[in-house]
Amino acid sequence: MNKRRRLQLATLGELAELVKGKVVGDSNLEITGVSGLEHVLPGEISLVASPKAIAIAKKSQASAFIFPSNLKEFNFTGIEIDNPRLAFAQILWYFNPKKIFAEGIHSSAVVGEGFEYGAGTHVAPLVYIGAHVKLGERVIIHPGVVIEDDVEIGNDTEIYANAVICEKTVVGQRVIIHPGTVIGGDGFGFEKTSQGKHFKVPQVGRVVIQDDVEIGSNVTIDRATTGQTLIGAGTKIDNLVQLGHNVQVGKDNIIVAMSGVAGSTHIGDRVTLAGQSGINGHITIGDDTVVFARGMVISSLPPNSVVSGQPARPHAEDMRIQAAAGKLPEMLRTIRQLEKRLAELEGKIN
Repeated sequence: MNKRRRLQLATLGELAELVKGKVVGDSNLEITGVSGLEHVLPGEISLVASPKAIAIAKKSQASAFIFPSNLKEFNFTGIEIDNPRLAFAQILWYFNPKKIFAEGIHSSAVVGEGFEYGAGTHVAPLVYIGAHVKLGERVIIHPGVVIEDDVEIGNDTEIYANAVICEKTVVGQRVIIHPGTVIGGDGFGFEKTSQGKHFKVPQVGRVVIQDDVEIGSNVTIDRATTGQTLIGAGTKIDNLVQLGHNVQVGKDNIIVAMSGVAGSTHIGDRVTLAGQSGINGHITIGDDTVVFARGMVISSLPPNSVVSGQPARPHAEDMRIQAAAGKLPEMLRTIRQLEKRLAELEGKIN
């Protein structure tokens, strides 16, 4: 029995129209929800993104499937489309629309002087908002958020529980900031004195986050020493990422969990930093570069680089080095045998 809560229904034809796909089978088939192949229930639609998933699909309870146009051997009811993963995401949103929040400021929220907000904005319980903060229209601020003085936040931005937005930060439109993230904390700047002490360098700049950025949980983005730390439009940042002061991140980047970028580094557009990447400070990463997981980049990279390893080097070269490293024990044994034979020959000659 399908026990999932149903908020709305749709026909297969309506869903195909939504995602601009082609119906295969009965366009009037009623679809009650969407789920992955492992958990799909009767009445629901699921995703078959590659031939590897066909065997699982045949055993599933799905009533319809979203599948790529080039999957010729797939003969099930569903939606045929060039980008099935994107269509799956769109249909997920259709059946799981965003929650609608009531406009207004909760009575337990604390707001400073000069606070301004636009129509449709919602501020939840136990939020702190400093002086001269400006929120745009339809901004959603979840419980426990701290927004310090002189912050500006654009339309349709959502900030989840217990995030901290430090003073002078500028956040664009349609930005999502997940729980526990800190935007605009002090950069890590110290100067050693003649006595060997660490003298704190004031961090008086700000952070600017452009439109359509999404920032995961427990991310830290440091304010600039002077000037600004910049996160470019469309960039997506995973959980537990650290970006140092004065870092400049371009547009449409992907920065995956536990990566770190040291201060004053410039990252171009459409760059991918895979999980646990480490980027040195004061260098430049060119557009369309890919750094594989745990890559350690210590010097600047030109556009379209694909690198991996510690230190990072061209990926193909790094793979050859790793393959050779796997043969080192055998090579060491061979060298020892050769040394022994050479010593024996030398003994005979002498």
